Order: sequence, then C-alpha cells, then structure tokens
Amino acid sequence: MESFLKELAVKLNKENPSWDGVTLVFPNRRAALYFRKHLSEIITQPLFAPNLITIEDFISQMATVRVPDKLELVHRLHASYQQIINAAGAHSEPFDQFYFWGDMLLRDFDEVDKYLVNAEQLFKDLRNQKELDSSFDYLTDEQRKFLREFWSSFDETLNQNKMKFIEVWIKLFELYKTFRAQLEAEGLAYEGMLHRSVAEGIKTETIKRNPIELKFVGFNALTKAEEKIIEHFVGLGSKVYWDGDDYYVNNDRQEAGRFIREYQQHPILKDTLTEGFPSNFRKQKSVKLFSSPQPVGQTKLMAQIIDAELKKGMVPEDTLIVLPDEKLLMPVLHGIAGSVQKLNVTMGFSLSNTPLFNLIELLVELQIARREDYFNHRQVLALLGHPYIVAAGAPEANAKRKEILMHNWVRIPESFLATAVPVHRLIFKKSSHIPLAYLSEIITEIGSLESLTDFDREYAIQFMKLLNRMRTVVGSVESDEEVTTKESNKSLKSFLRLLKQLVRAEKIPFTGEPLKGLQVMGVLETRNLDFKNVVILSLNEGAFPAFGNKGSYIPYNIRKAYGMPTIEHQDAMYAYLFYRVLQRAENVFLFYNSETDVLGQGEMSRYLQQLIYESGLKLERFALHNSIQPAAINPITIQKDEKILSLLANLNVGNRYFRGISPSALNTYLECRLKFYFNYIARIKEAREVEEDLDARVLGDFSIK
Repeated sequence: MESFLKELAVKLNKENPSWDGVTLVFPNRRAALYFRKHLSEIITQPLFAPNLITIEDFISQMATVRVPDKLELVHRLHASYQQIINAAGAHSEPFDQFYFWGDMLLRDFDEVDKYLVNAEQLFKDLRNQKELDSSFDYLTDEQRKFLREFWSSFDETLNQNKMKFIEVWIKLFELYKTFRAQLEAEGLAYEGMLHRSVAEGIKTETIKRNPIELKFVGFNALTKAEEKIIEHFVGLGSKVYWDGDDYYVNNDRQEAGRFIREYQQHPILKDTLTEGFPSNFRKQKSVKLFSSPQPVGQTKLMAQIIDAELKKGMVPEDTLIVLPDEKLLMPVLHGIAGSVQKLNVTMGFSLSNTPLFNLIELLVELQIARREDYFNHRQVLALLGHPYIVAAGAPEANAKRKEILMHNWVRIPESFLATAVPVHRLIFKKSSHIPLAYLSEIITEIGSLESLTDFDREYAIQFMKLLNRMRTVVGSVESDEEVTTKESNKSLKSFLRLLKQLVRAEKIPFTGEPLKGLQVMGVLETRNLDFKNVVILSLNEGAFPAFGNKGSYIPYNIRKAYGMPTIEHQDAMYAYLFYRVLQRAENVFLFYNSETDVLGQGEMSRYLQQLIYESGLKLERFALHNSIQPAAINPITIQKDEKILSLLANLNVGNRYFRGISPSALNTYLECRLKFYFNYIARIKEAREVEEDLDARVLGDFSIK
C-alpha cells in the first residue's frame, strides 16, 4: 500500500514536472522530509527543487517579530503581572512561585490569539450585566447558553474562591493588553500573538505572497488563525491536500473525522474537499492485540516480537514504534538494542529523568541543610554514593562514607570532606544563596570525567545550556552580599523550585539519520507518515488519549462559548492521529497494560475499544502472563559442629560490658533461629545507618561513638 506522501508526490509531479516556484506547507518537519525522500525516488534531476516548509515557518516569514523561548516570555509576563495585578500594593509574588501559573496564563493568552477571540469581551464580568444578548450578538444561542450557565452560578453563592476568581479575572484583559504592548514595543511576540497579527493583516499590503505557488498538505485540526490564513490563500488559488479516510470522515459517530467534516461545511475550504477520501482503513491488514501487566512488561514483549519479525524479514525502515508514554522511551531502546542495528528517535528524552538532575537536586538540598561549616549526613551520604561522584573518585568516596557511618556523625565538617578529588572539593564547600556558578563548576568538572558515556556528557551539556539561560533571562547571578542563613535557605528553596519547573519542560533531542533504521516517535510526530508495520504501546486511558491535565484559568463553559479548544477537541485530535497512523498499515501490533491502578484508572483506551467493536477488523488477541510455579521450600539447616558449639559457648563468656546472652538475643532466637545464627554466631550485621536520636535500640551500644 502506497503512503499518502508518495501518492501526493506522484500526483504533483504529473501536474508540474519542473516544480518551478512550487511551495508546499506541511504540519511538521518530519512530513516534509519524507515527502522529499519520495520525490527523489520519482525524479532524479529536477529542473527546480520545490520549497518545503512547515506551517510555523511559513507564518513566521510573514511577520517581522521574534518569538523568544518560554522562560523569557514567562519572565516578562511576571513583570507585567507585578505591574497590573499587584499594583494596589499587594504582596509581591516571587518569580519561582509565579512560574507555574504564569506558564498556564501564557498558554491561555496563546490560545486566545490563535483562536482569534475578543479578549476584552472574554475577560468581562457578566454576573449582573444584561448586555449578553446585545453585545454578544455574534455568538450563537448555544454559545450564549454556556456563558449564562457559568455566570449564573455566581449569583447563587459567592464564596471566597469565587470572589478571588472575579478579582483576578477582571484584571486579566489589562494584563493581556499590557503584556502584548510591551512585547510589541521590543519587536517580540509569543506564538499566538504572531499568528493573530498575520491572520488579521493577511489582506493588507504589508503581507505579500504569490498564492498560486502554495500547496497546503496534510492538515487536520486548524486553529482559527491558521484557518483564516489558509482560506485567504485558497481564495486566491492555492490548493489544500487533506489526509483522511472514508471510514471516519463519512461517519458522524467517529470523532476522528470531526474537523474534516467541519471544513466540508466551510464557505471556502469546502471547495478543497470535493474529491472524497480513499477507503484504506478497511482493507485487509493483520492486527494483533497484546495485553501485558505493567508498562515495562509491554516493552519486553514488544522487543521479543520485533526480534522475531525481523528474523522473518521485516524491514526496519518500514517499521514504526509509537510511544504515547514518553517514560517508556529508555526501556524500549534497551529492549530493541540487541535486534536493531539502526534506529531513529524523533521524540526527546526528558531532562528530569536523567541521573544528573538527581545530583543537582542533592547539591541544592546540601546547601539548604548546611549550618555554618557543617553539612547534614543525609545529603552527604547520598552524594558520596551517587554514581557520578563514585566515578570521580571511588576510594575517597567509599572511605569517607565508611568513617561517617562508623562514628555515627550527624553533622560533617567541611574540612573532613575535603579530598584530593577536584569534584569533592567543588561540592563540599559553602555556596552563595543563588548557586548558578556553584552548579556550573560541578557540572563542568563531571562532564570532563573520562569514564562517562556519551549520554552522560549530553546531559551535562543540556544542563549547562539551561543554567546559562537562567542566568541570562532571570538575571540571577552569584551575589557577594552577606545574607542571613534564613534568607539564604529561602532563596535556595526558591531556586530549586524554579529549576524543577524548568527541567520538567526540557527535552534532550536525539540526533541521527532520520530516514534510516526503525523509527521511534511520539504521537504528534506521526502526522502524514505511513508505515507498513506499526507498533503502538500504552493504549490505555490516560496515555492514549492523554488526560486533559493542562491547567487553564479560562473555565470550560467560557472556552466552549468562544470556540476555544476543550477536552472534546483534544479527544477528536488524538482519535484522528490514532486512525490515521493505522489506515495504510499492513501489520499492526497494539499493546496495553492489563493491570489498572488502585483507583481503577488506566483501563483499555477508548480508541482500542472502538477498534475491537466498531471497525469490523479481525483482531488476534494475546495475553502475557506468567504461570504460577511455586518453588519447594527447602529448610536451611546449620549443623552444630565443634566450631559452632564453641561459638555458642563463647556467647556466655563475660567481659566488663556484657554478662551472658542479652534479652535481645533471646528474642531474636525465639523469633527466628536462622536470624540468631547470622547475627550472633556468624557476626553478619545489617548495614550501619547514622542514628540521629539516641533511642532504646542504641542506648548502651558502645559501638556507636
């Protein structure tokens, strides 16, 4: 079965063999890359090369502003927030506390602009206003109904939370307007602001394009701004090529075709949907469904199946693994590493899952718990046992750990921890209350260790980039000011809270040959791509589709009234991606976790249920389980030979501290005779731990000093 992009390449090549002045706009870079590959297989020496571009780059070319990264945007929004929300002398909110909901507010502003919503009317207090029918006449009766239902709840009870909501809500338009004005004055914009400016200025002389050359490929869920931009060029002669299937487009019960059905009613875009869609989804295909307890069980089973299929002749380049749950990336890579020679990973690896992030957390906590020149044993022991610190100097780290445990030191002086190992000297020293330089020095030293892998060095590089960006944007540099211990701890806790929020959003990109080997992708990266063999993991509710857990300050009813994206919008988008990646596949392997959590969540995905009961496809179902094979319990017997009897007799030999067998020893003997043997005869003791309190268990124990 031919892929959508290959069919399109053949079709367009017949229409314009020279490709003179043709520009194709795609939803993402991966689709453009595969189109170029298919085109190169058709023509070897084109007279002209088509211009392949993503929708983001296409819109950005029509504007003169720059889009900064999220950290800079939230930092600028914080300044506007302090100016507007806290203008009345309210308590100033520090940046680390503001970042979480500042990120949420930035996302709301971005959607307001991408969906061309009238922000002034959106952020109005409509509790006691009768202008809903007159001032909002552009809304439908259903949309006005959603607004009435939301604001009527404020008339019934006005508790403290609702009053706080209204207090902030009525200031959001001023904040929105001020924030946009400050960005515009500096030639900056967030993505939605840029899209809105282009969409609203598309008909002016300031934006000039040759519309005849434009072809929009493979779009589905357009924002209002994208819709307005595309409809403008379609009205001037550009073409749109949709990627869909008759199975879900022409069935009103299938949410996957929701957006395409809406565009079939669009006054302008409907003219691009006259040809109809192929019926690839119902064609013969092998579909195998596997259930496995626990997510990692899926990856192990998947690796075995991939290995078996490769031995039967499966081509890696024709195979795609889709990972809705990014936490399974490393288990998947480890599982298929022995079978696959080459693979390409399109999704990023979260920086928060790296061992270096754990080390940085410990470093900041070490400084928070420090008192004068003494460090707390918890962080010290954890650091001395960390793999990176052991790699820097194992003998020194192990010797220090042993001595701390032997002497039961709760507080360890800085002088004791100083060793000849450079990393140790950098770690165990007093740091400023904003430890950017402190962390940078340690990461640089760790990154230079010879025993580190390439992955570890990449972690170090990404963290250095993040710390440098924090220094540039937030303006937090090492200060020479003397601060109190209380102020320093508060500052360090704020720094750690902000760092955690930033690290969770950072991804480490994998580099490789994008067209070679087996492909591993996230859900969104599969747009417009077709593979003969498709493997999808984590087909459970909460993973695919994901829970709509992104916070918003704009309530559901108001979102619904103004046509902003809601949970139904997300479900329809993910349903389309699910069916679209399967529609041209020939061999499909689907996996889900058969073991739900304690709350009963995590059951089979609704899309999988639809596939089983609605699609008409024949599914082969398999369940991974381990048969119960209880092992026989063989008793452990210690023969009382002369040596054992001698050791038993010595237990009653008295000395100045001990007379006979202790009550604890007798209790141990009655509880478990084998435990008594290990503890008192073989002298095998449990690992020492630092005891902060002198409780009954250690009172009189002279081995603790």
